[in-house]
Amino acid sequence: MLRFGTLCLFLTVLMHPAVAQQGVKNDTIKVDKHQFNLFNPTPRKYMRPMVPDRPGITESPYSVDAGHFQYETDALRLLTRREGTAYGHDWYINHALAKIGLTDRTDLQVGLDSYTDTRNYDDADPGQTAVFRGLGDLNLRLKHTLVGDDNSRWALGLIGYVTLPTGGPRGDGAVEYGAVLPVVYQLNKPWSIGGQVATQVYWDRETHSHYLQLTPTFTTDYQFTKLIQVFAELVGYRDVRQSSWLSSINTGAQLDVSDNVQLDFGTHLPITNSVDREYFIGMSFRR
Repeated sequence: MLRFGTLCLFLTVLMHPAVAQQGVKNDTIKVDKHQFNLFNPTPRKYMRPMVPDRPGITESPYSVDAGHFQYETDALRLLTRREGTAYGHDWYINHALAKIGLTDRTDLQVGLDSYTDTRNYDDADPGQTAVFRGLGDLNLRLKHTLVGDDNSRWALGLIGYVTLPTGGPRGDGAVEYGAVLPVVYQLNKPWSIGGQVATQVYWDRETHSHYLQLTPTFTTDYQFTKLIQVFAELVGYRDVRQSSWLSSINTGAQLDVSDNVQLDFGTHLPITNSVDREYFIGMSFRR
């Protein structure tokens, strides 16, 4: 398995030259977009290409253009898991993220797990069967693009979020929070690479305590045509209470139906035990 310390070092090197570009207001459009905001929307002819935070784990460093709305959703996702005699699955329906551009480089995001059906079983103890259905937790996020704009080769972003326990037994059970630092670099017209370093504070229902998880990623995308793009992504998960890393490899495709509508589908495949196997289809659109 890839050493994630090496991955973090790589991302640090990747970010360093990007920081030097902070003085660049705009790379491809000769207009000062700082004048645009929530109440003075960016004209459509000046909007940057739409880059959603889905379909992989790696977030996009790009914010939504000022005054515009973007909606991203897991239309349908299946998670399956097994560990020893215990197994289960989750169905996600419309786990959505709505975004509104506040300024040229900052957007506000609201995420809601609209409906989840969770079922857990244990062959060794059939009495442990548990079924949960309904709404999940509410997620509030703020994203700021630190470096990069429109079609620039470099981009670096920062995302902060807090999760509110609105889902009751279906949710995580307590306030959670975290920060994500995503980065992307365009190698050439079809190829790009990227990744992120994420720190997340989660709640453990069994121990009734918070714990820290680190989630670094490395991803690469290839655009075959204007319509079709594919990605492959390596993800590491480290609960700091544990001595070992968990990991998965994720892959999928994105269909750019138009400049403002994208469809996607793919899978998350576990490399180590205790990682869910996932299959999903989703969509993103903006106005």
